[in-house]
Amino acid sequence: MNVISKTQIKLVKSLGQQKFRQKYGKFTAEGEKSVTEFLKNMYFPIEVIYIVDEHVKDRLSAFCDLKVLVKVSLQEMEQMSSFRTPSNILAVLSKKENTVSLVSFPEEKTIYLDDIQDPGNMGTIIRIADWFGIKNIVRSPNSADFFNPKVVQSTMGSLCNVRLMTSTLSDLVELAPGMVVLGALMDGTKLHLTKNLPEKGLLVIGNEGHGIHANNLPFITHKIAIAGDHHKVAESLNAAMACSIICHHWSFHQK
Repeated sequence: MNVISKTQIKLVKSLGQQKFRQKYGKFTAEGEKSVTEFLKNMYFPIEVIYIVDEHVKDRLSAFCDLKVLVKVSLQEMEQMSSFRTPSNILAVLSKKENTVSLVSFPEEKTIYLDDIQDPGNMGTIIRIADWFGIKNIVRSPNSADFFNPKVVQSTMGSLCNVRLMTSTLSDLVELAPGMVVLGALMDGTKLHLTKNLPEKGLLVIGNEGHGIHANNLPFITHKIAIAGDHHKVAESLNAAMACSIICHHWSFHQK
């Protein structure tokens, strides 16, 4: 196996920052589960895989060319990792974005992330979308980066099963006049009372603290809300939790 250089360590470490992911067109995935999913799918080309444990090589041999594996020390992995506790495996992959089909997306379900800031939330939402068969994920320009290491880790490999795009909501709606746009809002129709949701359309999930941006409210055609207990103490649900509940309802209560 090859040996890693200090220059390579520095480059991999830099991919923890968005500006360098943008500059090099690369991102990292850490953890055996995530890396294995990327290997199985091969949607994002894998350039190199760094491993600490030799036994990982045997488990990966069924999915990849062993030439892409590079053995590193635990100290070197700690230097490259974006996490306080590094995994025993880290892959460097080529980015792909703006893969949502502008022709077909009006005929499909799409989730729009309106300034979702928390990488963990974004990654979980991508995983939720994958679970419910929603293939299009569009983020606003001010949302967390799709390829943030924490986003990638939270998706648990689902990132390679969805199509990604960055756009304003106004530009997206302009591409599909008349498209149904669902918005999760406190004053919306209670979800359990909504029996016939459209088979296709756009679901807008708002910012964790401020909800859907005021500039985007005019584009919402259907306001929906999740009812809680009358004696609830919590003010609201986490964005990913709300998305999960709505996606489940959307999947089983269609026209």
